[in-house]
Amino acid sequence: MTFHQLRIFWAVAHAKSFTKASKLLGLAQPSLSQQIAKLEKDVGTQLFNRDRNQMNLTDAGSFLARKTELILSSVEEATVGLREFSEGSRGVIAVGALSSIARNLIPNAVHRLAKIFPDVELDIHETAPAEALDLLYSRRLNIAMLATDSIASSSSSFHQTPTVTDPYVLAVPRGIDLSNIENVEKDLGTPERTVINSTIQFNFGSQHKRRIEEWYQRVLPHYRVVGQTRTYEVALSMVQEGLGVAVVPALTANVGPHSSFDVTLYRTTLPDREIVALTPSQYVRVEPYACFLKVLQEAGKALVLPPLQDIPPLMKEL
Repeated sequence: MTFHQLRIFWAVAHAKSFTKASKLLGLAQPSLSQQIAKLEKDVGTQLFNRDRNQMNLTDAGSFLARKTELILSSVEEATVGLREFSEGSRGVIAVGALSSIARNLIPNAVHRLAKIFPDVELDIHETAPAEALDLLYSRRLNIAMLATDSIASSSSSFHQTPTVTDPYVLAVPRGIDLSNIENVEKDLGTPERTVINSTIQFNFGSQHKRRIEEWYQRVLPHYRVVGQTRTYEVALSMVQEGLGVAVVPALTANVGPHSSFDVTLYRTTLPDREIVALTPSQYVRVEPYACFLKVLQEAGKALVLPPLQDIPPLMKEL
């Protein structure tokens, strides 16, 4: 049993397929299949039940997966710890995050980190939550910054560091005032009513998408979807052009420290988006990773949200 085999086994166990595991590791699929077959022969038992489209762990495989996590974590902890003894080398921190988090939180955190570890290099990946988790499992990221509602229960083995609370807001084209509107159908003229009833929706994961749709049904029962996007920034660009409204996290409206999309943001009754830094537990105890987690929290506390209007009357009863 080799360390290389265990890395492959861990990736396949997480990905549940050779195809996805090969992408995570950057290795050819036939090589992965051969290594798993050799590992099973060496340990003398079957580790996976092979269905047509999925690889599921056997009881023996589940046992080995728990032990493999400990082995990989121990080796990584030793590796990152030894970097401290390498003269002139402080290592690289690979961080994955959504674009809005990367541009609003990470620069301030890096500025703070540089005062303590000036030689650290950051490798920043702007990724969707699912991809960030895959990169974390395949050990190609040290830290993934995600919303808690996008973290699967299978990610509970990672350490979570709370960083920032980001409220969900309703982005409305500038010039349409909802501050005194109780009923969209009765209190707005036809042009404004048409805009408010037109929604631009970010293509969330299924669970959160249903939550947003249910919210729209309660607040704007006559709404229609005029567009779906893969980024919040595109949704906000469409709102800015007066094409409709969108529910977005407040931070996504910040283009930079001193600029934002030209839209009006109203607080909503939706639960806030809680952003955490997800990392293998061994990094919590080793520098410079431990320090970076600390400065991420400091940057989160110093973060300034864009101007937010109070919850308008049309949604206060929710």
